[in-house]
Formats: sequence, structure tokens, C-alpha cells
Amino acid sequence: MSNKKKILNNLVSSFYPLLIWTPLRNLFLHKSSADSLDISINDPWSGNSEEGYKILKGYLTVSGETISFNESLWQSKSASQIWTEELHSFSWIKDLRSVGSNQARIFFRKCILNWMDLFSGWSRTIWRSDILGKRVCFLLGSYNFFCSSADEIFQKKLIKNISIQVSHLVKYKLRDVKGFNRIFAIKGIILGSISFSKLNKNIDYGISLLIKEIRSQVFPDGSHYLKSPSKHLEFLKNLIDIKFFLTRSKTISPLELNETIDKMASILKSYRHGDGTLSTFNDSKPIDKITIDQILLRANSKLKINNTSNLTGIHKIAENKMNFLMDAGNPVLENTFAGSLSFEFSFGKHIIVVNSGSPHIYNKRWAEAMRSTAAHSTLMIDNVNSSDIIFDKEKNSRIAKVWSNKVYDGKSYLIESAHDGYKNIFGLIHNRKIHVNCHERILRGHDLISRVTKKFKSIPKEFYIRFHIHPDVEANITSSRKKVILKLKDGQGWEFICSDSIISIGESVYLAKKNQMIRNTHILLKDKVLPDKKIKWLFRLLQ
Repeated sequence: MSNKKKILNNLVSSFYPLLIWTPLRNLFLHKSSADSLDISINDPWSGNSEEGYKILKGYLTVSGETISFNESLWQSKSASQIWTEELHSFSWIKDLRSVGSNQARIFFRKCILNWMDLFSGWSRTIWRSDILGKRVCFLLGSYNFFCSSADEIFQKKLIKNISIQVSHLVKYKLRDVKGFNRIFAIKGIILGSISFSKLNKNIDYGISLLIKEIRSQVFPDGSHYLKSPSKHLEFLKNLIDIKFFLTRSKTISPLELNETIDKMASILKSYRHGDGTLSTFNDSKPIDKITIDQILLRANSKLKINNTSNLTGIHKIAENKMNFLMDAGNPVLENTFAGSLSFEFSFGKHIIVVNSGSPHIYNKRWAEAMRSTAAHSTLMIDNVNSSDIIFDKEKNSRIAKVWSNKVYDGKSYLIESAHDGYKNIFGLIHNRKIHVNCHERILRGHDLISRVTKKFKSIPKEFYIRFHIHPDVEANITSSRKKVILKLKDGQGWEFICSDSIISIGESVYLAKKNQMIRNTHILLKDKVLPDKKIKWLFRLLQ
């Protein structure tokens, strides 16, 4: 490309956002439109045929929200924002593709024709870069399913429309999306630029964006900055897809991309419980084990899982059927979960202690409840969260600072942690020490609330320590109120013991199974706040 063309392209990109409401937008985009699809890359991920049949019957479900439609999907006015965004991403085409019938093909052709007539003009939501990037990938990835057997007029109209969307994505330069969702836009730029020879010049631009995003979102050890196992998995899945696109187009994958996939796959393995499911820290959504296995298989990482802490502060200990994970890192500023020093653990394939999970529907009340400290297996003071969780706010005013250290003496692990989330309100620090002996199958801990300043806003009254128990585990308290017997599904038993007679059993809700709200129990330790008093507790396998 000549210098004059580069200068002109840079000028167009600089002024393009000002032109999106004018006829000049169409002029610039149509110049970049393609007449043919030069490389067709099939989406390697399967959908859900049951959901596909429901769509053909007039029902579309997204994140637990089902909306019915008659003639057109695009006429729904009662849907939530999340449902609408997924609708326009065309993620549901995977489910129709899994049906694989001519009825499904024809139905989708009508849907996309209708969409092109209604939404080809710019829209702040529908043309937002992450949604657009997803749309490009789902349409191109399913092209051979719904379009290769269509008539030539339909094919040309669709190809032109998709290439215009890719051109917009490139020219808009991801100005309208930040954080995690940027990866979807970058993925769309790379696949779109590979698919159309007229847009091949943008491949290097897409790769440069990718490398910047990897460095922005992924720590050097391969852990994703959001500390959410399902978000970590989703980011990794996108990297695997991008590598697949580059390989199919005979483009060399950057070394940094390959190394990041290896490291992220190793971290993903560490987030799993003994039954293969993911732990439920920080807005982690339920992911079925088959999907996790497929992603790890395609990542093909040879890196081993170590009993080390990742750079986000998640401790992992797995040995002799014991599997322990603890969040001892600073909370993230985006969509903060107030679960500092919470933990989960499993024995064999049986999960015992959990956090409450993340809501599968977009609901303010449920979102705040699941982000609260009470929804985590940790300590809470006077029903005040350890960090602010103001709903739908980018930056919260009070975020706990967390300190932690883990040592191994050759026989067992000792984790010493603390956070200052209650310092400004109550003048207190929460200290938690946990001793994990995998050989004797003992998990021993104590919580201590220490006074560090005389300057505080409120006098603390009570503490609450909750240990949320997995729904498959039966919990029964003894008459002494110092012990709880935990019965696993296979008949094995664990006991929970507390140094004081302050144990009770309460009801909870568990949201870590797909689209389900399940009743479970929690062990509650409740007493008056006495600074520097240790509350000792223990989980032990009954043998």
C-alpha cells in the first residue's frame, strides 16, 4: 500500500465515527464490500438440537430467558438487553445447524434476509463492535450450512452485507467496547479479513489488536484478569478459534498466541473440581464438562497443573483426592464479587463446600444477592459486604485489599490471608488461616478479626461465617451444636467441627447448575465480634 493510500485510510478511520449517520458512511463501506467468499471456515463447535427445534416452533431461549415469536424474531419488544444482544449476535444459529434440516436452513435464510432489510443501518447496540464481531463469526462459520445451497442472488447479498460489517468493524477501531468483550470484535476482524481477499490487508491489523489484548487481559502465567473460571474458559476458546482461523488460511500464528493458549489451558485445568466442573468464583457461569474437555483437547497443552497460586490470587491445592481452591486476591473492579478469602473444596468427584454461583438471568436483585459476601464461603460482619457491589457501576468506592501467602512443609499446606475490606467502616481486618493436610484428609482453619485503627464509622456487633454446602451433600447438626455430619452421595461422611457452640444450619440457593436454582444448605457460625478472638473450625473425613 502506498503512503498516500495509508494517509487516506488513516484519515477515513479518524473521521469515520462522525460519518456513521450520513450517506458518506455507506459510500466508504461499499467501496470495501466483497462479491465473493474466498475462504470458508466452518465453526467447529456444535450447538444444541433441542434448542434448535424450539426455535423452529417459535421459542428462543437466552440465559434462561425464553421469548416466543410468531412471524419474525425481530418483532419482540419484551426481551431483556442481554436477550436482544444475543439475538443480534446470531449465536443461536449453532442450534439450527445442529438440527441440520432444510426447514432449519430456509427458516434462517428468511431471518437473515429480514435482518438485512431492517438493520443494515448503523445502530448503537446492534452494530456495537463485540456484537458485530460475534455476528460475523457465527454467519461465516455457518455459511456452508445455510447459504452454500441458496440461490446466487441471496449469496451475493449476504456476502456483500457481511463484508460491509467487517469493514465497519475495522474502521470503527473498537471505540465502543472495552474490557473482556473486545476479544469478540478482534475475532470478527481476523475471520472477516481472512474470508474476503479484498479485506486481507486487515489481517495484520487484527493480529496486532489481538496481541495487545492478550497483554492487557492475561497475566504472564496465563490467568485471566477477571478471576472468573468461565470467563477464563471463554477467552481461551476465542484464542483457540483465532489460531484455527489462521491455520486454515495458512497464516503463521504468533508465538505469543500459542504460548498464551498453553498457559491458559493449564490454569483452566486448575479451576476444575474433582468431578470436572469449574469452581464458582467471580461471576463464573455453569459450563458442561463436555465443553470443558473439548476446549482442553483443542488447546493441546502439555503444561502440568501445579499446587501453586496464580497471579490473580487463586490458591490451588490438589492431592490425594482433595481439591481445594481459595480466592485470596484483590477483587476485580468490573462487576465486583465480595468474596474475599472464600474457598471451595471437593473430595474425589464430590463437591462439598461451594460459593453460591452466578445468576443465569439478567436480574438486579439476584445479581446483587450472588455478588454479596453472604453468598460466599467466608466471613461477613453485620451483613456488610467486604467490598462494594453497586449494581451496574464500573468502579466501586470500597474494594478490599487482600494479602496472602502459601507455604508447603513437605506434608501439608498453610495459607495465611487477610483483607482490609472492613477497615474504614469498623476499623477491623479479617484474617483467615487455613491448613490443608491432604494425606490425613483434614481441612483446618481459623478466622480472626483484629482491630487495627480507632478511626471507624460504626461499632461492629456480629460476625457471620458461612460454609455453603453443595446440594448433593446432606448436612445434619448434632445436639451439641459443635459438629455437623456431612453425608456424600456415595455414603462417605465428613464432619465439620467448631471450637464454640455457635453452629446452625441455614438455607441457601445454588446457581452453579445450568439454568437451575437449587436449594442447598450452609453451615453458619454466628457470634458477637470480639477483636483478636480466634474462631477455629475443621473439616475431616470420617474413616
